[in-house]
Amino acid sequence: SLPIQTMETKSVTKSETVLRSLAIVGSEFCERMAYYAIVANLYLVLTKMLDLNPSESTSIILLWTGTCYLTPIFGGWMADAKIGRFYAILVFILVYICGLTGLAIIASTFDNFKGNTAKPAIFIGSLFIVALGTGGIKSNVSTFGADQFSDSSNPVSYKQTFFNWFYFAINLGALLSFTLIAYVQEQTLQVGLIIPAGLMGLSALLFLSGTRSYIRVPPQGSTIMKSFKIVYHAIVSPQPRTTMHSYSFLDRAKWATGSDGRFLFTTQEIEDVKDFSRIIPIQLMFIIYWMLYAQMSSVFYMQGLYLDLHVFNGFQIPVACLNLFDTAIILILVPIFERILYPFLKKRRIGFGMLKRIGLGILIMIFSMISAGFVEMYRLYLINIGESNTQTVANIEQVVSNLSVFVQIPQFALIGISEVLGSITGLEFAYDQAPDTMKSTTMAVFLITTGLGNYLGSLVVFTTNFVSDYFGDQWIKNEVNDGHLDYYFFLLAGLGVINLIGFILVGRRYQYKRESLKHR
Repeated sequence: SLPIQTMETKSVTKSETVLRSLAIVGSEFCERMAYYAIVANLYLVLTKMLDLNPSESTSIILLWTGTCYLTPIFGGWMADAKIGRFYAILVFILVYICGLTGLAIIASTFDNFKGNTAKPAIFIGSLFIVALGTGGIKSNVSTFGADQFSDSSNPVSYKQTFFNWFYFAINLGALLSFTLIAYVQEQTLQVGLIIPAGLMGLSALLFLSGTRSYIRVPPQGSTIMKSFKIVYHAIVSPQPRTTMHSYSFLDRAKWATGSDGRFLFTTQEIEDVKDFSRIIPIQLMFIIYWMLYAQMSSVFYMQGLYLDLHVFNGFQIPVACLNLFDTAIILILVPIFERILYPFLKKRRIGFGMLKRIGLGILIMIFSMISAGFVEMYRLYLINIGESNTQTVANIEQVVSNLSVFVQIPQFALIGISEVLGSITGLEFAYDQAPDTMKSTTMAVFLITTGLGNYLGSLVVFTTNFVSDYFGDQWIKNEVNDGHLDYYFFLLAGLGVINLIGFILVGRRYQYKRESLKHR
């Protein structure tokens, strides 16, 4: 059996710390490459390989992405309550490989699947197995990495360095997937879908390479499950007689007892859940935000397929590479905001607190949808006056506008700016305002809003097509040039405006946990 190091490990050489950190970062790099290799051209695979229509493909992408952000809850529970982070990561790596193997089998035997009605079901089933695998890893790998420095002389500094390299690896994986692998996939989808399985196999080997030296924190129980139990007992328990001035329905759980007559929860545990409940209304405002964000890998991609992809000397770029403008903006703006803008505003005593930043992020996300809508209006105009040509992607020829795909840069860049203000600050808000004992639960809820946003997006696509078809002019048609993606983008912008109004109303009533945070 393999030796298990726990948090009580007293000493370890620096080289061992570096090696086990590299094993985790390298494994994450390969996993992210595999994940983004699926994301990069998933729309193309669904429409061209499985012959699904655009609205079906968009709905599946949104449902799948949503599931990728809901499964971390299960992965976190498995690690915290049952088997610990190391074994949770290992289990979900194996699940991940099973899903990717299913996708690779479909790709390698593609010709034999033609005309087989089971083909889409097998592919989509494998896709959702991948969602379970990536979600289980997502909820544990960064924390597991941080655990490795608990025996270091300067754990805070080492952890900061680890997270810098960890997120660098994620972005490097995305960069390579959205360029090199996306290009291969557009030339041959079959080979492009086999690559992720190989990458995940390499990820497993890298993770296992550090097995003997990893520090493994034993499972200590799930705060998420305890929170659910408190809410449950608050609902089913009768209202007690009390003279408490600030009585909450959650206080009912204070009198819940077990079979031995002892109280099930401490007062502090219930107070923590009460404090946590204050954050929920703000987090719920992110659901529509994430729905708009999800358009980047679905409808933006659909739009890009019908724009001119040719650049220098007729070279045709992959549609997915436009995602790099979102990534580039984030990498550029994060240090500028952190090192220059925020300190400047703080020094001038200009209030630009977390809620203001989030609100501005939501507003900029709305502008991204408006930008996409105007691009689509002009693209359709050019198609209608004959300013078009034919273009081949994945051996499929289609009529596209003469408008360069680079007109999408503003909508991708605006999403990047929005992420810096909205998404990153949203994470900061969730962590900072949560009770100390419920930070993991708060981060889990933040992931849930991402999943729900994608699910809501799938519902909006279905409803939009159903209603528009009822009135005789379907917006998202099989032939995109005959549809009205512009109307769809403007609808999303309208939903974003409603969300922004709701956020302002909720935000005005919110009281920060510590007043000083307001001006950070």
